[in-house]
Amino acid sequence: MSACSTVTDMGVVRDVLTTVDCNTRSFARLGYETLAAANSPFQTALTVALTIYVAVIGYRLLFGEGARLSDGPVIALKIGAVLALVTSWSLFQTLVFDLAARAPVEIAALISAPMRGHALASDPVAGLQASYDQLRETANAFAHPPKSVSDHSQADYATASEAMSMAANGLFIASAGLIAVVTIAIGLLTATGPLFIATFLFFETRGLFVGWVRALAASAFGLMSGWSLTVLMLHAVNPWMDALSDVGANGLADARTGVTAAIIVLVFCAAQIGLMLAGIMIARGFRLSARGPRAAHQTVTQQQTAQALLPLDLISRPARLAEQLGHRESSIVHDERAHATAAGMLYARREGSGPVAAAPVRIGDSYRRPAVTRDGRRA
Repeated sequence: MSACSTVTDMGVVRDVLTTVDCNTRSFARLGYETLAAANSPFQTALTVALTIYVAVIGYRLLFGEGARLSDGPVIALKIGAVLALVTSWSLFQTLVFDLAARAPVEIAALISAPMRGHALASDPVAGLQASYDQLRETANAFAHPPKSVSDHSQADYATASEAMSMAANGLFIASAGLIAVVTIAIGLLTATGPLFIATFLFFETRGLFVGWVRALAASAFGLMSGWSLTVLMLHAVNPWMDALSDVGANGLADARTGVTAAIIVLVFCAAQIGLMLAGIMIARGFRLSARGPRAAHQTVTQQQTAQALLPLDLISRPARLAEQLGHRESSIVHDERAHATAAGMLYARREGSGPVAAAPVRIGDSYRRPAVTRDGRRA
């Protein structure tokens, strides 16, 4: 940490980004190593949590409550992954910190590679510093125009000075400031990562792990969109910054050019905030199911079986016998109805050609049973 405490004078944008990046990386590594130390309270709590987890799995296997021997490899893989991530900084740095802090910057560099041909966009940090300085200097020059300038032009320069001052502040906040805040968030989430990874063991605490992953994903997306949009902004404002460098006879640039450049910068600042909110919405899409598909299917099957058996459990034995007899009588009546329909059709065919062979059979002639209620009595 002492190596990052040196004071430099490379410009406010360079100093902020360099200081935040150096201190955040050191803080993330030292915080993780403190939690992963052999004598830390976290390691003791992790040992207790693993003991409880294995005991719960053994209890479920013993009594057959939602656990099977075929789930053993998955359980062993889960325990091994948790132990590896909370005890090895090199593995954790590669899979978590580099994925959240370095990968977005590299992706942003690939996306913005075609726009890096101009002077400002070729080096984003240097371009941000040059644009910020140009806006500040031009705003100060517009705020103190020469006395030879007319009153109308002085009003225009005053308006341009306020717009460019606002654009300079917005440029710093929405680019360097936003990137610095996201970088600090990634460092803090990385330093406390072992705490949230340990909560992945139990279903009841898995929501904390999901929230940690969402926050890390939102920060990574914000870092990627921040650098990508910064390069795009530098590419767009490059000709306007060149125009602000060309001064007229009165030693000032055109006021309308300054206002236009300020509006372009403010538009990109608003886009930065919008993309940050979009990253938060995208990260919310990550979720883990509380139970696997097999357990969910078993739960639904058990509920359906319980609902099917519930009516039989609530009635007495005589009432159940009466209900079964009623079902049997209904089936016999259905068969008689079919025979009666067939006899009626035969009678209708013979009605016009000769004497009646036989009267149609009525339903219930061959079998009649008194109606029985659910409590076993006759109706």
